[in-house]
Amino acid sequence: MDTKILYYKIFERNVEPVDYVNWAFKMLKNEISTTSLSILSSLSKPHNIFEVEDYFHRVVEELSMQEPSHEECAKYYIRNLLRQIIHDETNAINFAYEIYVVVREHFINNKLEIWYEISEMIDDFRYGDNIGNITKDSLITTIVQEAKVQLKSNFLLS
Repeated sequence: MDTKILYYKIFERNVEPVDYVNWAFKMLKNEISTTSLSILSSLSKPHNIFEVEDYFHRVVEELSMQEPSHEECAKYYIRNLLRQIIHDETNAINFAYEIYVVVREHFINNKLEIWYEISEMIDDFRYGDNIGNITKDSLITTIVQEAKVQLKSNFLLS
């Protein structure tokens, strides 16, 4: 798990102990190491949230890591979801809806407004009248095309 995604989950109060452990594994895999990071990665289930968070905070201090902003993490999380959409279209609808949720909660921006429209298409397809006769394939095509456009956009990088 990437650091910004972990922080996004922390900011959203949606983090689980296993997220910290997975983050520690990724850090070690990237050849970043401290004693606390090694201990954090070796903790076994059932994880104690207090112990896990304590080791996480130790690692942050040992590495002199700066906490990224909530907005920075949200943008990174969206970019990660966009890459997943392009990589594996089978979950494109779920990932697109997750992008909509992040945009709704954190951004008022014309460049991301399309995710509101896509969420309406998803809702029509799943639950609504589906007046436009939206098919799963056409919905996925729309989502993948927009994901490619958004990844080329500089907005999510700033």
